[in-house]
Amino acid sequence: MEEQQPSGPHQALSNFASSLHTKLFIAGPLTNPLLSPNDILYLDEQLNINPFTTQPESGNDQLDVVGTSLWNDCNELIVSRGHNRDDVLLLSKVKAFAFALLNMAVLPDILGSLRSLSLALKAALRCIMNEQRDIALNILRVAAMRLEGFHSSELEAGLDPGLKRALTTQYNLLRARLSWLQHRPDISEYFFAKIPVPELAENGEFIFENCFIIGDSALMQVQGDVAVKWLQRASDYLEALYHKTHFQYQNYHNWNLVIRHSIAVACVQTRSSEFNATYDIEMINLRHAYPGHPAVVLLDLFMDHNPPKDGRLQALSSVVDKMTLTAMNMPIIFQYARSLGNASGPENSMEALRLLLISPLPAGEWTEKCLVAFTLLLSRSCIWKMTGEAILKKDYRSAHLWLQLCSDSKIFQNCSQYVQVAIHKRLLAFYLHTEDLNPARQLMDRGLVQSQVDCGRMYLSYKLTLLEGKDGAGHFFLGFPLHPVPHKQISLLSCAMEAQRQRKQKEVLNCLEQFISCLTSDDIYHDDFSAAEHHMFAIIILLKEVSRGFSQRLGNCIQTVLQSALSYAKKNSTFEGGDKQVSATQLQWFYSATYKLALGLMRSPGVSLTVPVLNFSKDFALQYREIAYPKMGSGAPRPHLFAVYYLLILATTFKARRATDQTEKMVLYENVRAYAQELNSLHGWCDGEEQLDDHTNKKEDMHHEIAQFFDLEAAMCLRNWEDVARICASDDEFPKSKFHTQIMDMTFYFDLPPRLAIEVIKRIMAKLSEQPIDPPTTWRRDFRISLPRYLHCLFALAIKPIGDIDPAMGFFDIDMADAEVAEGVLDRILAMASEVPGGGEPGYSEMQDLYFSEGFTYPAAELIHIASAAFNAATDFYRATRDADCQRWAEKAIRIARLVRGLQGTELVQTLHARLGALIGV
Repeated sequence: MEEQQPSGPHQALSNFASSLHTKLFIAGPLTNPLLSPNDILYLDEQLNINPFTTQPESGNDQLDVVGTSLWNDCNELIVSRGHNRDDVLLLSKVKAFAFALLNMAVLPDILGSLRSLSLALKAALRCIMNEQRDIALNILRVAAMRLEGFHSSELEAGLDPGLKRALTTQYNLLRARLSWLQHRPDISEYFFAKIPVPELAENGEFIFENCFIIGDSALMQVQGDVAVKWLQRASDYLEALYHKTHFQYQNYHNWNLVIRHSIAVACVQTRSSEFNATYDIEMINLRHAYPGHPAVVLLDLFMDHNPPKDGRLQALSSVVDKMTLTAMNMPIIFQYARSLGNASGPENSMEALRLLLISPLPAGEWTEKCLVAFTLLLSRSCIWKMTGEAILKKDYRSAHLWLQLCSDSKIFQNCSQYVQVAIHKRLLAFYLHTEDLNPARQLMDRGLVQSQVDCGRMYLSYKLTLLEGKDGAGHFFLGFPLHPVPHKQISLLSCAMEAQRQRKQKEVLNCLEQFISCLTSDDIYHDDFSAAEHHMFAIIILLKEVSRGFSQRLGNCIQTVLQSALSYAKKNSTFEGGDKQVSATQLQWFYSATYKLALGLMRSPGVSLTVPVLNFSKDFALQYREIAYPKMGSGAPRPHLFAVYYLLILATTFKARRATDQTEKMVLYENVRAYAQELNSLHGWCDGEEQLDDHTNKKEDMHHEIAQFFDLEAAMCLRNWEDVARICASDDEFPKSKFHTQIMDMTFYFDLPPRLAIEVIKRIMAKLSEQPIDPPTTWRRDFRISLPRYLHCLFALAIKPIGDIDPAMGFFDIDMADAEVAEGVLDRILAMASEVPGGGEPGYSEMQDLYFSEGFTYPAAELIHIASAAFNAATDFYRATRDADCQRWAEKAIRIARLVRGLQGTELVQTLHARLGALIGV
C-alpha cells in the first residue's frame, strides 16, 4: 500500500517539518545555533497563526512520521543542549510545532484522542516551564477539545474512568499554572476548583508540585497570603500522598521541610496577625520533625513573632549547651552571637560571646575571634546600640549616620588596626546589604586593607563586583593571593555561595575551579576546616548547582571534586577521624551526598554523568565498610549499595534505549544484567549489622521488581533465549502483573522465537488467571480490558510460520508454530464471548461468569480479526488435505463471526459460509 501523502496546507507544514528534522539532526557543535534566523522566523510565524486548529488529516502516515521524528529530536537535543537557555526556548517551540503535526495525523478513535491529549499535556507543560504563554494556551485549547470529545457515548464507553480523571486533573492543573503566569490568580483558583478527587498514586505528586510552584512564586513576589494558600494545598496533597503510599514516598521528608518552612516564611511576610496561628503550627511541626536543623534554628532566632526579651539569647544558649562546638558549626554560631547585637541589643550579643568564651571552643583562632568581638562590642556599645536599633527598624538612613559616626569616632581611631578594619568591613557590609553600591565602591577604592592576605576583604570586593554586574573572574588573578594563606579556601567558598545566591553559575564555577585547584595541589590550609570538610562544602555547592541546571564545566567540577575526595578518603580513613583524617561518619555523608548528586544528574541534561557519580558513591560506601566493619563478610552499607545498583540499572537502561550504535547498546545491556545480579545478591539480605523497617523493605521489594523487568528487557535485547525461558518459568524472577503489557510489547519488538514468545504470553495469561475472581474491582476491570489483546497476540504467535517444516512435506502440511495453542485460543474466545452464558467450552465457566457479571462485550474488531485469521488457517488445512481440521476450524471461525453484532457481523458470516461452501462443496 502506498504511503498516504498530505495535501494543501498539510503538505507545506510537512515539508517545513522535514527540513527542521534534517537541520536538527545534523546540528553542529554545541556553540553553533540550532537553526538559522530565517527558520526561526518562519517557525514563529507558523506558531502565531495557531497550526493546532488546522483541519486534521486523520491517519496520515507521512505527517505522523515527520511529527514523531521532530518530537524525538527535541527530546534528545534538550538533554544535550539543555544548558543553553536560547536552545531550550527554541526546542520548546519546535516541540509545540511537532505536536501540531501529530495532532493532525491521529485517527478519530479513542486511541488517537488519547495520544493527542497526552502529547498536548506534555507540550503545554514544556511551554509553561519556559513561560511561552500564548503557545501553551493554544495547545491547552486542543487538550480541552479532546477532553470534551470523551463525553461522546462512543469514546466514553471504551475509556477507563480513572484514566479520564487523571487526564482531567493534569489539564486543570496546567490551566491553573498558566493562569498564574498570566497574572490571573482568580482564574487559577477557578481551574484548581475543577480538579476531581485525585487518584493520589498517579496524580498526587503532580498536584502538590504544581501547587508548590505557584505558592513559591507568590512567596518570591511578596504575596504572602496567596503563598500561604497554595503552599498549604501543596502540604495537604503531600501528606495525602505520603499516607496513600503507606509512608513510602521517597522525597517526603525533604519536601515536608521545604514546604512547611516556606509556609512559615510566608506567614511572617504577610505581617498579619491572622497568620500567627498558622505560623505557630508550622514551627511546632518543624521543631518536632527536624530538631536542630539550621533552617529551623534560623527561623526561631531571626523570624520569631514577638519573642520574649531574652528569647533569642536563650535559644542560642540552648544550642551551645546541647551541641559540641566544632570548626564546622562555629561560623554559624559565631554569626548568630554577633547578630544578636542587631536583633536585641549589644548586651545580648556580649552575653552570647561571653557564653562562647567560657565554653570549650575548637582549636584555632575562635577564642581570639570571640574575644576581639566581645571587646569591640564593649567599647562601642552606645553608638552601636543606636545603629542596631535603626537597622532593626529598617531605618537605613539613621543606621548609615551612626555607622559613619562610629567609623570616624576618636575612640575607634585609637583602636588597633584590627578593630578599625573590622568597623570598616561592617560599614562596607552595610552598604552591600542595602545595595548602596556607590559609597561601597568609594570605600573599597580608597584602600580598605590593601593586603592581599585579607581574604575577608577580597570576599566583600568580589560581592561588590557581582552586584555591579561585572565579571568577577579578575579577582582570582589580581585579588586573591596565589600562595597559600589562612582563610583563602573559606573565602573562596563564601564567594561561590554569594555567586550562587545571585544565580550566576559561571561565577560559581569560577570560584569552585579556584577552590578545586587548592584541593588537588595540597595548597590548602586546614585551620578553618579539615580537608574532608572542604570537600563536603564543595559537594554541597555542586548539589545546589545541579538542581538549577547543568553545563560541561559543572560536570568537570563534579568529577574532579569527587575524585579528589575519594583519593583523600582512601589515604586518610580511620574509624574515628583526627584533624586530617576521614571518619566513618564523614564517609557516610560522602556516599549519601554523592548518591543525591547522582539523583539530581538523573533529572538533568547531565544524565550521562549519572553512572560515573554512582560509581563514586559505591566506592565511598565500600571504603566505609572497610573501616567501620573490618571483619570479613560484612555487606554494609547494604541498603545504600542496593539503592546504587538500582539507580545504575535505571540510568544504564535509559542510555541503552537511546543508543544508536548496536555494539554500544549490547555493552550497556550487558552492564544492566551485571548490575541486576549484584542487586539480586543484596536483596533481602541481612547480616545483623543494619536493621530496616517494614516500609524500607517494601520499597526495596518494589525496586527489585522493577529491576527484574529491566533484566528481562536486557536478556531479550541480547537474545539470551535460555535466560528468557528460565525467567519465564520462575515464579520468583518473572516480573509482576504491572509489567505484563510492556513484556507483551517487548516480545514482539525483540522478535522472540515463536515458541518462546508463546510461552511468555501463556505465562502472562496464567498469571492473570491466578488472580481471584472476587474483588478487587480494579483487577476485574483491567483483566477484562487486557485479555482480548493478550489472546490476539497469543493467536498471532501460535499461527505464525516458523520455517522448520520439511520442504519435501510442505504441500501436505502447514507451517504453524503451535496449532494446539491457536485452537485453544479459539475455544477460550468462544467461551468468553458466547451469546449464551454457560455454553462455552469446559473449564471456562468461571471466566465466562466473570465477564457476563459485568456486562462484558468482546471487542468486535478483535472478533472479526480472529474469525478471519482462523478461516484462513482452515483454508491452509484444506490445502494440506487435513479435511477434519479444516471443517473444525472453519466452523469455529463462523461461530466467532456470529458473535459480531450488526450488519458487519452478518456480512462476515455470509462471506465465510460462501468460502467454506466453495472449499468443501456444501
